[in-house]
Amino acid sequence: MDSQAVYGAMQRAWAELSERLAAYRLVVPGSPSFICQPETCTAHCCHAFSVNLGEREAERMTRETGMHMVQFLELDDGVPVTLPMAQPYLLARSEGQCRFLGEELGCTVYSGRPNACRLYPHFVVFWDAVARRPLFASQPGFEQAIDSVLAGDESTPLPLLLGHSECPGFTGPPIEEDAWRALLRETFQLQFNEL
Repeated sequence: MDSQAVYGAMQRAWAELSERLAAYRLVVPGSPSFICQPETCTAHCCHAFSVNLGEREAERMTRETGMHMVQFLELDDGVPVTLPMAQPYLLARSEGQCRFLGEELGCTVYSGRPNACRLYPHFVVFWDAVARRPLFASQPGFEQAIDSVLAGDESTPLPLLLGHSECPGFTGPPIEEDAWRALLRETFQLQFNEL
């Protein structure tokens, strides 16, 4: 199979899925590329979302910022809140936004920021064509599906690279195939393999 057939399969899958994920758009070669637009950005992501992070991300933030975990995580009576999830911690919020959103709408802990912030505004969803449903949690075969698609072969499940519609940065020139391939791989790694 060739790459164009794979992109066609992605567009057909997105046609079935798009109503469920209305806050996103499909990103394929030829889609507008992402370029951060700080002059028009409202930092929607930093206001709207609570960011969860795992142990390794918390360790990276400690290393990169010099802060202790109690300085950057949500606390309950001075103890970090832990959720029954693979990424149990929540990044601290204050006054309805991420505590680390600076006055100029920049991240004040940029080098140590969590993976969710590193991958935003992109996201990968895997489409199970047999069950006709999206797969969000990591599953065996996801890495092989990425490799198949990057080789130009359709895979099951089929990875779909998405961009968040609320982000104003999708204004760049059409993304070229090589840049799209690199972005799909990088987004997958950040999302499913805690770095």
